[in-house]
Amino acid sequence: MSEVQIALLVLGFIVIIIMILHNWAQLKKIKKRKQKISASEAPTLNDDNDPLFQSSEFKINDLDRSKVDELDSSGSQKMIESNLPDGVNRDIEMVASIVTKSVQNGKSSIFLESLDNLPGVSVYVRNDNEIWSTGEALDESIRYNQVLIVQQLASRKWTITNDSAALLISYIEKINSAIDGNLFWLTNSNILEEAKLMDEFRGDVDKALILKVTPKSDSSFHTGALEDFFNKSDIKVNNKLIHEFIDLENKNVICQLLSLSGKPLQINQESFIQGIVLKMDVPNTPNITHSFNKMISLIKESTKKLNGVLVDTSNKKIDDDYISRVYVHLKKVEQKMLSKKINPGSDNALKIFS
Repeated sequence: MSEVQIALLVLGFIVIIIMILHNWAQLKKIKKRKQKISASEAPTLNDDNDPLFQSSEFKINDLDRSKVDELDSSGSQKMIESNLPDGVNRDIEMVASIVTKSVQNGKSSIFLESLDNLPGVSVYVRNDNEIWSTGEALDESIRYNQVLIVQQLASRKWTITNDSAALLISYIEKINSAIDGNLFWLTNSNILEEAKLMDEFRGDVDKALILKVTPKSDSSFHTGALEDFFNKSDIKVNNKLIHEFIDLENKNVICQLLSLSGKPLQINQESFIQGIVLKMDVPNTPNITHSFNKMISLIKESTKKLNGVLVDTSNKKIDDDYISRVYVHLKKVEQKMLSKKINPGSDNALKIFS
């Protein structure tokens, strides 16, 4: 071999050695970086921990409900829960229990006529471990040695005041005296304080989402397009003749479709409809953000088929940025309700928001 060939061979060998050393150094640096990240336990951002756009399907880990259940799983708490009537929720209601020394007969000693002045109050009675009786079942034939007085803490229809709380306490004491019983407060004995907190919560989440679709260029929608759009399997007419958008997967009502005056829509060949109002009763809608996404899909379909435009209550055109901000707000409402153990659209939600 010539001197030139030998020199090139040596040079090539040196280059290969340099590349191997460089790759080894890079691999070592990457390994150290991974170890550093692992040591800091830095979370990765994904669909499960995105703080704004989590799934709306209410997974248990959203609120770490297992820890909550552990705190509430003592024997005494389980015993109280198992002995309460179906539908009574100690988180949103005050519950007073009276146990009598002897079996009582008839309804005269529970003064049911007083309930007319006590909104949100229910009375339950039973004898030993029999089924609880309430409402129309409370007649002269009842026999009981246990009484429950339940006061709902918040409602759309009324607010607990100093006077109403005093009236309730007086009513409970009146029953206790009449049947010579022993009174125990099972939950929320500080009625005014607990009612105030629950009413503040109600005000925070008690929202109605109202959006409108109006014609883009004409004075009203074309009747043929209207009939075609409303002839959908997921739009039903309820017993009040109001069109409702239904989630076909679970049969839940997502929103109502109304006229601009808030009255039911009349869809026929003579319809002269200048706009469609879509109204969502937020706390009474299951899976709020999931339902909102379906509502927006329906709106986009309507604007396309009816040649319409989406506007707010002030007739200002709504863009995607506005929709995203509404979504984030609804997500906060959703999480606030779940933190109170009140699932949107549940029976407990309907108690407060009916």
